[in-house]
Amino acid sequence: MDELAEDDIDILNHEKADTYHKRDGEIPIPMYTGEESVASHFALVTAYEDIKKRLKETERDNSFLKKKVRWLEEKLLGSRSEETTSSVGPEQVNRAYEAYREACIERDNLKSKLDKLMKENTESLKLMNEQLQSKEVELLQLRTEVETQQGAHYLRI
Repeated sequence: MDELAEDDIDILNHEKADTYHKRDGEIPIPMYTGEESVASHFALVTAYEDIKKRLKETERDNSFLKKKVRWLEEKLLGSRSEETTSSVGPEQVNRAYEAYREACIERDNLKSKLDKLMKENTESLKLMNEQLQSKEVELLQLRTEVETQQGAHYLRI
């Protein structure tokens, strides 16, 4: 999880975009006026933090569900070993079977819920990444537009 946070920070700092200017010997020019730049940066930071928060919540839910599935499987295995070691009557067999059946149903429900959460998380992350990429393209287009306008302004002077 920390690796994702470190890798994505460069998007917010515009390191990739600034390397082009450094190679050409140019000084990077701000893309927006003060308020627009702050608002755009804030929107990106907010979206990024929201994605990180959602991912952590989903990972926490995923971990909880996996632990519960393991616990139920251990409970099931424990009840099976008890059945084989002791002599039981038909009533105990029926109760054990009912417990086994309920545990299997609950396990299947938890697995389905886990799969659903993982799918939702993947879709949400994909959507957020697409939005982030769209905003990056928009930022680059606006930067180019501002540079073009400033270049035309210098030519007129």
